[in-house]
Amino acid sequence: MQRKYFLRANTSSGLVNLTENNLERIDNLYILTGKSKFFKSRILSNIAKYTDSNVKNQECAVSPFDISQLDAVILRDEKTAVVDADCLTEKKRGIIIDTSDFISPFKIKKYEKMQEELISKAQEALLGMYSAYAGAKIIHDEWEKLYIENIDFDRLNKFEEGLLESLIVEKSQIGTGIVLERFFGASTPDGSVNYIDNLTEGLKTRYFIKGRPGTGKSTFMKKLKKKAQDFNYNSEIYYCSFDKNSLDMVVIPELSFCVFDSTAPHELFPTRDTDLILDFYKESGLSGIDEKYEKEFSEIQRLYSFRITEGITKLRLSGGYQKEAECYFELSGNKELADKAADKIVRKILT
Repeated sequence: MQRKYFLRANTSSGLVNLTENNLERIDNLYILTGKSKFFKSRILSNIAKYTDSNVKNQECAVSPFDISQLDAVILRDEKTAVVDADCLTEKKRGIIIDTSDFISPFKIKKYEKMQEELISKAQEALLGMYSAYAGAKIIHDEWEKLYIENIDFDRLNKFEEGLLESLIVEKSQIGTGIVLERFFGASTPDGSVNYIDNLTEGLKTRYFIKGRPGTGKSTFMKKLKKKAQDFNYNSEIYYCSFDKNSLDMVVIPELSFCVFDSTAPHELFPTRDTDLILDFYKESGLSGIDEKYEKEFSEIQRLYSFRITEGITKLRLSGGYQKEAECYFELSGNKELADKAADKIVRKILT
């Protein structure tokens, strides 16, 4: 089974990288170095294709800068991972595959200046995206504040306590549960993309949290995460790709359920008999608040949407410049050598 998610995300506080957390307990690490994302992703995509039918569980980390490219392939049962070195923030021991070996230094030399200019433009546009998102975060905080000031916390806390009691049961095993941290979605040059359906496909129960900003969705999931850890359950934690301080989904594989924020930009609705809705707006005692602050909310939403759209436009521009720069690596490289490198890694993994 192939599972997709993001290990990096373009957030309101800049690029957030969770790659290292997902490499814990990995014994066999292959690190792809070099300047060309095209060749690194080509190797990763080939490995994903070749191992998909030969391993039970395959994890593919998608690039938030281009969803057609991969940042990593992780085969957790085999304790093996192949990772783009640019996704590593710490020095790691592993087998190095230098993709520069697949590129003619003489051919790429003539494109060097053009590439530098394009990469500089891409970085400038990306900084513009982060600035727009930081502005959107300030507006979003004001949005949350109006709801928070009107919440019935006694009612909400009782609701949350009852949920926690029913969802997490104590188990006798000692030890520490493994916590894997990721993003199920991200802002990309193609807009907001998520892999919720893929990640929750095999779970028995899915809880769809509905509610407004500030109504306790993320706070409840943090409580759920802590209780799962206290009782030594393995868990998958998916952070909000807009605000890393918020949670968007918690998966407890051993209990075969997930709880996730099912509001825009990843608003989903139940499609299975076992899907359930958790209405945090109702349980927060906020009935009538939307009508009371209709004018204020309308203006906040307008300003927020404007900054988010501005950010996505900048990210799309950055992605365009980056793709153009990558084209020169493709023109100057040898794809057959890259494919042979992927074949070699696959043979090592499967033998």
